[in-house]
Amino acid sequence: MRQERSVRVSSDRRAQLVAAAALLAGAAYLGWRWGWTLQWHTLWLGLPLLVAETWALASAALFAFSAWSLTAREAGPAPPGRRVAVLIPTYNEPADILRPTILGALGLRYRPAPEVWVLDDGGREWVAEMCRELGVRYLSRPAPREHAKAGNLNYALTRVEADFLVIVDADHVAMPHFLERTLGYMADPEVAFVQSPQAFFNRSFQHSRGVGDPLLNEQSLFYDVICRGKDRDNACFWCGSSALVRREALLAVGGVATETVVEDTHTAMKLHQAGWKSVYHPEVLAVGLAPEEVSAFLTQRGRWASGCYQVLRRDNPLFARGLGLRQRLHYFSSVSHYLEGPQRLVGLLVPPLVLLTGTLPLSAPAGLYVALFLPQLVLVPLATRGLARGRFRFAESERYTLVRVIAYTKAAAALVRGGRVTFKVTPKGAATGSLWLTALKWQVALAAFALCAAAYQAVAQAFGLPGRLSVFAFAVTVFWSVMNAGLLGAAVWWAREVRHRRVAHRFPVRVQAACGPEGAGVPVVPATVRDLNPFGLSMRVAEAPVAGARVRIVMLLDSGPLEVTGTVARAETLDGGVADIGVRLDELPREKQDVILRWCFAQPFGPDSPIRGAGAPVEAPEPVPAERPSERPLLSF
Repeated sequence: MRQERSVRVSSDRRAQLVAAAALLAGAAYLGWRWGWTLQWHTLWLGLPLLVAETWALASAALFAFSAWSLTAREAGPAPPGRRVAVLIPTYNEPADILRPTILGALGLRYRPAPEVWVLDDGGREWVAEMCRELGVRYLSRPAPREHAKAGNLNYALTRVEADFLVIVDADHVAMPHFLERTLGYMADPEVAFVQSPQAFFNRSFQHSRGVGDPLLNEQSLFYDVICRGKDRDNACFWCGSSALVRREALLAVGGVATETVVEDTHTAMKLHQAGWKSVYHPEVLAVGLAPEEVSAFLTQRGRWASGCYQVLRRDNPLFARGLGLRQRLHYFSSVSHYLEGPQRLVGLLVPPLVLLTGTLPLSAPAGLYVALFLPQLVLVPLATRGLARGRFRFAESERYTLVRVIAYTKAAAALVRGGRVTFKVTPKGAATGSLWLTALKWQVALAAFALCAAAYQAVAQAFGLPGRLSVFAFAVTVFWSVMNAGLLGAAVWWAREVRHRRVAHRFPVRVQAACGPEGAGVPVVPATVRDLNPFGLSMRVAEAPVAGARVRIVMLLDSGPLEVTGTVARAETLDGGVADIGVRLDELPREKQDVILRWCFAQPFGPDSPIRGAGAPVEAPEPVPAERPSERPLLSF
C-alpha cells in the first residue's frame, strides 16, 4: 500500500517470526485439545478451561495483528489563521487540578490565540469565578445533565464555533507546542482527529517501579505500540483527551456518542464508519494525572470495561457497517480486551476445583500434553515481548492482570444481568486512607482458596481421601494452584506499597536559590531546589536550619526571582556538611502559584528529561554538590 510522505511504517522481522511460530504452536495445541481431550462427564470444568485457553490465543493473535508493524508520523507546518478552541470538560475536580489545565490551555502557541472554554458539569460558582479571573469562557449546561462527559461536550458543540477543538480532560495540561505539532495534519480535509499519547506526570499506581523512565506505565503498550499499529490501517482511537478534533466531523456523526460510557472510542468508530480519517501523532503533547491509588485505578478500568462491553453488545465492530476488515479487527481487538477478566478468572478457579473434587478437565497422556503445551507457553510471551518493542515486562503485566481481573469480570457480569451502566468519574489525587485491602479482597480470597485446595489434596494423597489425583496430576495442579496463589499475593502486596501522602504532586526540578532565616535580611545561603509545587519544596543547602525554623527562599526562575516563605518540616545532614531539607510553604498568592505551576509543567519530568515543553528554560548547573539523600517517608504536604 502506498504511504503518505509523512508516514513511515517499521517492523521487526525477528519478532514477527517468533510471533508466527507462537501462533502455530498455539493452534496445534488447541486443535489437539478440542479434538481429543474433552470428556462428557468432566465437561463442566473442561469446557470453560478450553474456552479460556482458546480466547487467550485469540487475544495473542489480535495483539500480533495490531503490533505487526508501526507508523511514525510527522505533521506539516501548522496553517495560520484557523479558529481553534480548547474544551476542558470538568465535573468535580478541585482547583489545584483544574487551574494548571487552564493555564496550559492559555499557553498554547498559535495565532489567533485559541479560545479556552471550561465546561463545568458541576455548576460550581468558584469555577466561574476562576474563569473570570483567568479570562477564559465558562459554560455550564442546565439540568438534567445527561450522558456525563459526552453530553457536556455535545452541549458545547452547539455554542462553540471554532473549526478545530483541542479536547483535554480537566487533569491534563497541554504543552505550548501542541498545535504546532498537530494542526498541520488537518490540511487533509478528511482527517477527523489527531490523537497523541496520554502521559502522566505523577508516579502513580500504574507506573512501573524500579525503572527510571517516567513515561513507562501500564498504558505504555497501548499508546506506544498498539495505537501506532492501529494508525497503520486508519483505525486509531480518539482517547478522550490530548486530541485535536475537527468540529465539522463531530457534527457530521451527530456529535459525541452517548450510547456507551466509552464515548471516545465509540465516537472514533462512528467517524471511521462515516469515512473520516484519523491520525496518531506519537509525541507526548500533554501530561495528565494518573489514578494514585489502586481503588481509583480499578474505578477507571471498571468503567472502561463496562463501556467496551456495551460496544460489543450494541455496535459490535465485527459487524459494523462502513468499516474495512482491518478496521474491524483493530476495534474488536481493543473492545474485547476486557474479556481478559473472565478468562483469567477461569484460570484461577480451575486448579483449586480440580484439587478439591479430583475432576480432571482434560484426558491425555502426560508426555503428549507436555510436548504440545510447553512450546506455546514459552513462545507466546517471547512473541509478545518482541512485538512490544520494550513496552512489555512479564512480571508487571501479570500483576496488573491479576489486579484488574475482578473489575473486568464484574463489568461483564453486570452487562449479562442487564444492569444500567453509569459513568463513574475517576477519583483524582491521593486518597485520604488506604483502600487497597477493600479493593483487592477477592484477590486475597482467591489466593486463600487456592492454598486451602492444595492443602486438602496433599492430605488426600497421604490418607486416600475422596478426590485423590494421580501423582502427575497432583504435581502439575498443585504447582499451578500454588503459583497462582503466590502471584495473587505478590500483586496484592505490590498494590499495598503504593501509598501517596502528599496532597499535590511534587515536580522534580533543579533551580538555583538562596535561603536564610525569615526576617534576617536578603537570603545569602546558596541552595538548589530539587522538587517543588505551590505548597512545598525540598532543597539542598550549605547550612542546615533546624526543623520548625522559619525560612525565606528566593528561587531564580526564568520569569525572574520568586520569593517565598515557609517552615522547615524536615532537615537531614548529608556527607560534606550539606543539608537536605523539606519546607512547607506558606499559602501563596495566586500569581505566585501560577508562576510555579507554569515552571513545573514546562518540564514535568525534570530538567534532564527529553520530554519538555518547547522553549522550556534550562537552569544553571547545580551549585551545591552532595550525595543523594537516603530514602525517607513522604511528607504530608
